[in-house]
Amino acid sequence: MKILKIFLILCSIFLFLNGDDDYKKYKHSYKNLNYLNLDEKQVKAIKNILLELKDEYKEFYEFKDDIEDDIEDLIEESNFDENLYIQKSMEIKKKATILEAKRIKKILEILNEEQRDEFADHFKEWIIE
Repeated sequence: MKILKIFLILCSIFLFLNGDDDYKKYKHSYKNLNYLNLDEKQVKAIKNILLELKDEYKEFYEFKDDIEDDIEDLIEESNFDENLYIQKSMEIKKKATILEAKRIKKILEILNEEQRDEFADHFKEWIIE
């Protein structure tokens, strides 16, 4: 009986010491907008924005694949053209940046000032790679 009491006391102490005070605290996950506390209207608007840009993203990734194939062919050539490589790489980055800016601008139009500040803290995860 003493062993059982000691065991229960040790378990109680262990559970007490390992209890998390912030177990309900928000934990951010990648591209999750829950931290912005959006209302229903804002959630719908952002979903519409992302669906609206879906075709443009598809086009971009096809374009990117084609350019990367060109770059691969360029690298395989015996005479590597550095300027052409830079030009092709910049084309990809330019298109990606334009698409990012378009998406971020549309999202920011929906958010209030406080939400914009929070969004700015996590904007890097919305960068196209």
